[in-house]
Amino acid sequence: QAARFLFMKNKVRMIVDCHAKHVKVLQDEKIPFDLTLCGSTLRAPHSCHLQYMANMDSIASLVMAVVVNDNKMGIGSSDAVQPQKRKRLWGLVVCHNTTPRFV
Repeated sequence: QAARFLFMKNKVRMIVDCHAKHVKVLQDEKIPFDLTLCGSTLRAPHSCHLQYMANMDSIASLVMAVVVNDNKMGIGSSDAVQPQKRKRLWGLVVCHNTTPRFV
């Protein structure tokens, strides 16, 4: 479910080179709350995803979320009421490359 949430938030994810050195992000001590990079396209891939890419001999990847509108009527709604529009992740278009690749 966490991956589904991330793809609903960020529709495109690109890894140019999974062997590239990760950059550590330091948070200013004056900020009273923890920063999260879940909405950032600049965050490093998770270690389990890097292992997945290694198993496929993939160095670069481009993933695009396919999001569709679900038009569902609420329970007890009449036809005069507009259907509630909800978006859902239908699938992913995934592209892999065996060499570093910037698109």
